[in-house]
Amino acid sequence: MKAWRYAAAIVAIAAAISILLWSLRSQSPIEPPRAPGAMAARFATHASGDARAPASGDTASTPVVQEDSLRDTEVDGGITFDANGRPRADRDLRRLFDYFLARTGEREPAAIRADLRMHLRDALHLDAGAQAQVMDWFDKYVAVQRATVEMVRSGDLRRDAARLRDLHRGLLGDELARAWFGTDDDYASYTAERLRLAQDKSLSAADKTQRLADIEAKMDPVERENYHAATDFQVASMQSREFAAAGTDATTRHDERAALWGEEAATRLGALDQAEADWNARVAAYARARDALLANSALSSDARETQLAALLMGFSEAERRRVLSLAQANALPPH
Repeated sequence: MKAWRYAAAIVAIAAAISILLWSLRSQSPIEPPRAPGAMAARFATHASGDARAPASGDTASTPVVQEDSLRDTEVDGGITFDANGRPRADRDLRRLFDYFLARTGEREPAAIRADLRMHLRDALHLDAGAQAQVMDWFDKYVAVQRATVEMVRSGDLRRDAARLRDLHRGLLGDELARAWFGTDDDYASYTAERLRLAQDKSLSAADKTQRLADIEAKMDPVERENYHAATDFQVASMQSREFAAAGTDATTRHDERAALWGEEAATRLGALDQAEADWNARVAAYARARDALLANSALSSDARETQLAALLMGFSEAERRRVLSLAQANALPPH
């Protein structure tokens, strides 16, 4: 499956399926992320207080005031410090990185990096050494994200989950990989194995249940409970990506989904397939028009920027963020 299809599937199908399966099982609704809008300009922060690092275990996080898409939003994530006042590389830090990287496609990578450094210096009042450490981690995190996008999927979910874990360890080392991605990697491996068992026609229902129980017996009880709470949406999402990669026909998709989720869910997932196809067609049309504008040497820079912005008017704000992210990653569909 091509890179742009994976990027679109991860954003579009995963979010939609999570809402779908919540509605079918009457689970609590998922809170939408506090992401920035589409058209960003210059970043600015307000900061107050002294220059001391927070006490051990504290997390530093401050509101951000924006002239544009981040106006009235609050930074997600923060910096947690150890007993010696040094920053920790943990999930809070990863969330902070993700918050700033949400503007990918709106700002150049160097500008995003500068925004983060400004936040560390002016809002969180980190000293030069702490800033340097956090920025080094940020660069490594960005490198991992790029490598993840560029990784060619094999179609074997278990193999891909193992390759992704190896990629994290190879670029970050065991400790940092575990801190940022350990839970995700464990979850991906579990989900891939559950999907493999569900699709294994050589096993009886009792065999599948027993093998899954054997896997879960090795898990921490809290992790096991969390996996059960979210696995349905992940399995359905992975299954949809497999179907797309293999070009599986609608009837087969419906039958296999119905066996796992029931008729109602299978029907709704089929509707999501059509919605994704419609989305892909719209993005492909945008890519064609965008390339034509970029290739038109008769246009002035201002005229080109105006027309490029006009191309995005047919998308909602959330869709524009997705389209701009695909463009930034050179992952728009070929045409």
